Amino acid sequence: MRGKVFLDTNILVYLHSLKEERKRIISTDLLETRDCCTSVQALNEFCNVSLKKLNRSRDEIEQALDEMRDMCTICAVSLNTIRYALALHTRYGYSYYDCVMLACALENDCGIFCSEDLSSGQTIDNRLLIINPFT
Repeated sequence: MRGKVFLDTNILVYLHSLKEERKRIISTDLLETRDCCTSVQALNEFCNVSLKKLNRSRDEIEQALDEMRDMCTICAVSLNTIRYALALHTRYGYSYYDCVMLACALENDCGIFCSEDLSSGQTIDNRLLIINPFT
């Protein structure tokens, strides 16, 4: 994998998973060895999953957020991002919320989008390669 790497929510969740050791190791390696970024949306989704499924406390979640902030770039979502996401949704058919993250990755010059939820091997707008790092 080459280029800046965008981390989808599931990668962030696996960083803190106690049940998925292999995926935690792969996710940690990505964050420690690559130039990574993620979006505010992914962090919001991470918080929701951490509260509902991982049963993490507020302090644990805030510590995880601080660690992610220190290890990767956090990208904002703007009105332009939303418009770009709408265009990507029309073109590629992914859910709107997935398209917001794809748009954010493209706006921040990422070459790789790491996710286990999208079509691994697909290229978006001839610039962003979707990769499932767990396969």
